[in-house]
Amino acid sequence: MLRQTDCHQPPTTPDQRLIALAFDRKGKLLAQGEIDEGVAYFKLKPAELRRSRVFVLPEPDDGLPLETLSLEQVADLTTFEPRLNLTDDGGVRLGIIPDSLTLRWFWKRCCVRGRITNRASVEGSFETYPVCNATVHICEVDRIRLWIERIPEHLLDRLRYGLIERIPRPQPPFPDPPFNRLRLNPQPAPPSLNLSVAAAGFDPQPEPPGSSGFNLGLEEVGFNPQPDPPIQLANAADLGRLQNLQIQLPNLPGTDFRRLLVDEFQLLRPYFCFFPYIWPYIYRCDEVAVVETDNNGRYEACFWHQETAPDIYIWIEYPFTTGTETVYRPHLSCYTRWNHDCASDLDVQLRNNRIPPVCGVGLIGTSVAIRAVGHSVSPLAIEQTFNRTIPVPGNANFRTVGLTNYATGGLGSYSPLLTGQHLRPYLGSFPLIAQFGSALPAAGVHYFQVRYRKVHSPTLAGTGSPNAGWKTLHSGGLSRTHVRPDGLDFKYGSYSLGPLTVGGEEVYRIPPFDPQDPGVDGIPPSTEPLARWTRYDRVRIGQVNANGLDGDGLYEFQIRFLNESGAPAAVGPDFYRVPSTSDASETMAAPGAFILTDGSSSSFRFKLRIDTSAPTMAIEGVSLDGDPDAMTDCGFVEYANLNQQVGLTFTASHPQDFALFNFNLERGRRLATTNHFALGDARGMVSGSKTPYSLGADGKYRANFSVNDLLIGCGGKAAFSEVLTVRGLHTDGHHAHNFFARSISNSFALAPE
Repeated sequence: MLRQTDCHQPPTTPDQRLIALAFDRKGKLLAQGEIDEGVAYFKLKPAELRRSRVFVLPEPDDGLPLETLSLEQVADLTTFEPRLNLTDDGGVRLGIIPDSLTLRWFWKRCCVRGRITNRASVEGSFETYPVCNATVHICEVDRIRLWIERIPEHLLDRLRYGLIERIPRPQPPFPDPPFNRLRLNPQPAPPSLNLSVAAAGFDPQPEPPGSSGFNLGLEEVGFNPQPDPPIQLANAADLGRLQNLQIQLPNLPGTDFRRLLVDEFQLLRPYFCFFPYIWPYIYRCDEVAVVETDNNGRYEACFWHQETAPDIYIWIEYPFTTGTETVYRPHLSCYTRWNHDCASDLDVQLRNNRIPPVCGVGLIGTSVAIRAVGHSVSPLAIEQTFNRTIPVPGNANFRTVGLTNYATGGLGSYSPLLTGQHLRPYLGSFPLIAQFGSALPAAGVHYFQVRYRKVHSPTLAGTGSPNAGWKTLHSGGLSRTHVRPDGLDFKYGSYSLGPLTVGGEEVYRIPPFDPQDPGVDGIPPSTEPLARWTRYDRVRIGQVNANGLDGDGLYEFQIRFLNESGAPAAVGPDFYRVPSTSDASETMAAPGAFILTDGSSSSFRFKLRIDTSAPTMAIEGVSLDGDPDAMTDCGFVEYANLNQQVGLTFTASHPQDFALFNFNLERGRRLATTNHFALGDARGMVSGSKTPYSLGADGKYRANFSVNDLLIGCGGKAAFSEVLTVRGLHTDGHHAHNFFARSISNSFALAPE
């Protein structure tokens, strides 16, 4: 793809040396030259070089392969074209490159991202849901003002009177319409434009590019309902300029009118969307990336560009069961995001009653992927090695088995030791998510069951109970939802998975790949031929309630599959898969640590730490030179000299150290947003000390500050507040950060005796 680059590489501008490109008369790239002391050297014969066009530009990133560039594309970039002044040794002397070019021609990276949603009737009421697996075409629009000189006189006259009619009426969108508020306006297809590009190479006044590189969306909009451009008034200054233009336009000579179009291009640009017959003369669009939306309807693509900000246009295709179709391709001139802010989202809301609320790509074959423990955590993100330890504040051998590193990337502000580490136990109620292969259910593989056993105490001390008996997880009713079209509406249906009793075991049945396929009982979930599962990559196969287990500690969970009689199915280790480490939407073979084999039957098992204990917290009264009674019941501490020591003490703890604390000492001030007092602040993990506080054997944090340090800048007295916030490190596999979160406060005032 032209100029596309990796979205995950650092956004810094690369070291960009200058290069030179030589093209022949037909627009073919002849050679890339090296520049040395203001001269470009090519491996070309002098005769070839004299018949070429030479362009100088910064060397593009690796994402811009030079061999793909055409003369037309290079001419649209910010480049320098020197006069062909050959040196005696066969080089091209470049001369002086204008500063106006060098200030804006370096490559910059832009990441275009956003979310595609659809609003349609579901069960009789409108819902907005993500559009998954849609193809988003991202294009960069170039304003090719050179072509204005080639607009035919009859089209120029149409444009003149069209502008007179429109100006200074309210303008069309600038820069972009709010897609979720628009009426659908079917647009007639403009006549086909057969414009030649043959003379574009060396003609000083080339023919317009027509459909070269991009067709401007003219063909596709013929019977594709598009939003009406919203109305937006010009500002007062622009309105005055527009009124002056309206007066000038009727009597302006053709040459002057063309010059006015160039000079006032920015002001008139919003009006051009009303006149599609001139689009080929003023715009061209290059496709820079094609990406697919994820299960949340989000897309992202990055590319290198020049100038200050790129002009971005997108169009969208959707894979219907009857084939891929264009579902969004509005007029380029009206719906380009001019001067796009690469830090903002470019969202589109469709209104298409054919796009169903369906997401996910099916898993092919006779296998099952264990997708998540909780809604968002891959099994691979949960530590399975029993003796694995990491250093944390105050503990060089913190045990991580059964803990997840989910949402720990931002914990570095508490301690650099915590970033990305396995620290979080589970609590609450959370689902187990799987994805069934297209060949399931199969002969001998009809049902599934989740079991558990507690294998260790909360402290992990001793040998534990590694051979404890398994217990069946009672998840209650589980089902899978499908959706079908019903006229201009969508209707939901539900397919019960169980529980069922088979062979004396409480089990659940494997759903078929599509709702029309027969289930384990031979009956399909739906007789509607167009019915589809709402999610093809996620099925809830269990629901764990941490409070309903056998107390806190380390657990093993087992997911096993059964045959038609309820006996273990003969499936091997390769039956089980997990999300890929490189792309979570794909799968990979489950590592051996997750496989439990008993004879001819294998099951999926994982260790998980359960903890439902809340942290403990308290703030004690302030001491003076070790005297805990120095603080009165009203909060005053009276001191005799500035060298006396004020002692602060607080408690923040958890039985297994699964908590973080943040202690803030603030001095009174008139404006709370300024002059923050940071002397007594600290945040960390409750396992160890954090400067300036030391953690004692009694579980209390203590620090001493001189009266002088506390009162500096305030004369002889000041008031202080103490705020302690403690939050658990716990997660339910989707939420984190706020379990057991609680704050308490205290205050005191220092004053002389």
